[in-house]
Amino acid sequence: MGLRSAFKLHPLYLLTVSTNAKRQMTRTITLILIAIFASAILHAQTDSLPTKVDSANFSSLTDSLIKREVAFFTVKGASFKETGLPSKTQLKEIPLRRCTDKEVHLSWSTFTSTVSTFIHIYFKGENSFRTLDSIFLVTHSHFWVKFPDTAFQGLPQTNSCNFSGNEKNSDFFSPYYKAFYSADKRRLYIYMQGGTVLHKYEVTWIIVGDQYFTRIVDSIL
Repeated sequence: MGLRSAFKLHPLYLLTVSTNAKRQMTRTITLILIAIFASAILHAQTDSLPTKVDSANFSSLTDSLIKREVAFFTVKGASFKETGLPSKTQLKEIPLRRCTDKEVHLSWSTFTSTVSTFIHIYFKGENSFRTLDSIFLVTHSHFWVKFPDTAFQGLPQTNSCNFSGNEKNSDFFSPYYKAFYSADKRRLYIYMQGGTVLHKYEVTWIIVGDQYFTRIVDSIL
């Protein structure tokens, strides 16, 4: 047996080889776990995007009046080249009253108004995993508008609001949460922008005659 062969059988050499093998295996397992974790995050973000649960989008709207009104405040509608788009006075915007990571409130109420409206949008989850949970809507002071579960599915939300003032007296403003009444108060539009870092969308819930009509979802990448 040669000197080199004898050295390879030495306990110290065998321990060194074994230690190196363990280190290499640990690195390999770590890299595999990192790859799996990254893939899971990306997959979760992709799955959170609006799906075919409700496939309506702006271009699929067939009601010309609704389409013209939705075009007024949506990103997709900006490319809708049709004459006679409503002026600012033909859609009544409902003010944003409160906005947190858990809920958004918009309302319109006066002592002389018979169309007092209260919109409450609720979220679940935290940070990048926050998604829409539900919408509570009361129109004309006492009509509770019910939404199907499909109206809320597949809508991640990472956008927030800005505000000025203090906790007791704040003015909230955001391009991500809006609501509008048509001139005749027969149609109500609730608008939200949301998404993930990789995918952005806009969604409009359409209420006609105090009943849920549909939602439309468009990518705004």
